[in-house]
Amino acid sequence: MSEANTTAKKRIRRIRHTGRGSQVRIYLGKQLRFFINENDWKVLPMAAIIAALVAMVIRKRYFVNMEGSLIGGFALTCVAIWNGCFNSIQAVCRERAIIKREHRSGMHISSYVAAHMIYQFLLCAAQTVLTMVVLRMLEVPIPKGFGSGKITPWMICDLGITMFLISYASDMLSLFLSSISRTTTGAMTLMPFILIFQLVFSGGIIPLPEWSRPLSNYTISNYGIRAMTAQSGYNELPMTTVWKTVEGMRDSEIGGTFTVGELLDKLDNPVVDRLRDREILKSYTVGEVAEILSSADEYLKLREKEVAHPFTLREIADMILKEDAMKDVRDLKLIGDKTLGDVLTSLTSAEAAGKILDKELGRTITVGQVLDALHAEEIVRAASDVQVNPPVTVGTVVDFLKNNDALKKQRDKTITLKTTVGEILDLFGEENVKDFIQTRTAQAAYKPEYANTVDNIVDNWITLFIFIAVFAMLATIALELIDKDKR
Repeated sequence: MSEANTTAKKRIRRIRHTGRGSQVRIYLGKQLRFFINENDWKVLPMAAIIAALVAMVIRKRYFVNMEGSLIGGFALTCVAIWNGCFNSIQAVCRERAIIKREHRSGMHISSYVAAHMIYQFLLCAAQTVLTMVVLRMLEVPIPKGFGSGKITPWMICDLGITMFLISYASDMLSLFLSSISRTTTGAMTLMPFILIFQLVFSGGIIPLPEWSRPLSNYTISNYGIRAMTAQSGYNELPMTTVWKTVEGMRDSEIGGTFTVGELLDKLDNPVVDRLRDREILKSYTVGEVAEILSSADEYLKLREKEVAHPFTLREIADMILKEDAMKDVRDLKLIGDKTLGDVLTSLTSAEAAGKILDKELGRTITVGQVLDALHAEEIVRAASDVQVNPPVTVGTVVDFLKNNDALKKQRDKTITLKTTVGEILDLFGEENVKDFIQTRTAQAAYKPEYANTVDNIVDNWITLFIFIAVFAMLATIALELIDKDKR
């Protein structure tokens, strides 16, 4: 009777748990017990600590410049891959013998893998939320506010989705590795090689040789870095490395002591030959020169300058009496012993002559009035097409210097040409040089794979989804063959 009851109970239990959905719930409960009783919860504080360490490194760079965008994207991708890989690297291999026995007793592998996928989904989501909270607390400059995101209304949500997909794809990769590993030692031995492959062949920070570049297409990290870097606006940010290098060389001296001959000899080189036809000073016509002058403030001021102004007879007399250059004029004898100086002295001291002497003669005349009187504008218009100067090219200057007899005689004379990088920056304007260097280096560093567009980001997300599906399927296939394990 007792044996019959036991058989009936086994049959009831077998019937009750034959459904795949029921088995998923059972194994999901088992994973939750592992989380509590086997200390699997420790992955959550570890994720927060790792995120904090990375945040302290990237918080002054990420979303700030190109280099910071790439470094930040690489660092956060490493965080997500690390979290995902260590979530499940021992999940299967640590209970391999139990799985084999339960599989032979009627366990569905698909239910077992599905339970793991749900559990790891929740674990990766929790780690991602913790990471985002830590990044915000440590003031990583992620744009805030509604509308800051490219896909969702918030940028932090966009980054969170990307980190979750990277972490979950890495989790499924580790689940697959755990499925094909016979022991936890074997799985942990394999893990470093997988991490190195993911990070080295990501194609992000480390430049890859031509032959190895296709390998990056098979790494989770490649698509993770692309999405993270694109979301931070890599191509729209300035590149600062070159400028900081130049700025750090402000006190560095450039130049030295040369002879005139050495400088002249340097004119014979391919660089100068390539620049011979470049114009230093273009050819101007009379009309072009007049147009330039007429629009200049200095020309307008020149027109208003006085070239003549009213004068009095007293001013003329004082000039003759006081100026040393007029001594011979003052000494001219007029009547008897009276000189012109004596006459003018008597005249200027006589009150009766005051009105005559103080009367103004002439009028004020400006440069503009003189030009108008000479009909200068009509003359310019008539000669507007006349060439003022021939064009001056680099070749013209080089030939003049090389063929100058005076310079040839001075070939042995030494000349010291020294300056500093700082003086050159001051000459051209530090802000102008900074803007030029950062703009040009940013243009040279532009990468279409980091384009901050919805299509590019979504394409990388879809690829990460494919990695998740493929590794989950491979884990299922590997466990379906577990009965062939003869151990």
